[in-house]
Amino acid sequence: MAALAVVRDLREHWTPASAEELERFEADVLSGFVLARASAGLADGTIRGGVGHLDQIRPWFGRPLWDMEPADADVYFGKVLRNSPSGTRLGRSQALSTYFVFLELRHKVELHRMTGRVIECPIDEMNKPRGAKDAQLRIPPSEP
Repeated sequence: MAALAVVRDLREHWTPASAEELERFEADVLSGFVLARASAGLADGTIRGGVGHLDQIRPWFGRPLWDMEPADADVYFGKVLRNSPSGTRLGRSQALSTYFVFLELRHKVELHRMTGRVIECPIDEMNKPRGAKDAQLRIPPSEP
């Protein structure tokens, strides 16, 4: 015969991290992201470009990017970047999506423990910028 046990909500025992701990953790996570991308064989310029996109979003948002929700992304991509070139919008959304894949794979549990939040990428099928970022081949006109 199985015994019954009281089930407690883990959120009741959660203690949020301090602002300083979160600031240090955010810097460590970004460093880990850069190292993981280098480990995957990406060129330094590619990594720099992705981190540059994240560095453009972070000051606008004013909080760690893991706090970003779809409504925040709607405002950023729909208002702030509304008149920006499609390549800029696409590059930023791809960088943000890749960063969230990294967060979900490597830091989901730790972020939940520190913030009480379950992170989820703010870029979804409704607000994902459309387009392709393929190299454009320019063919010069023929002689005639």
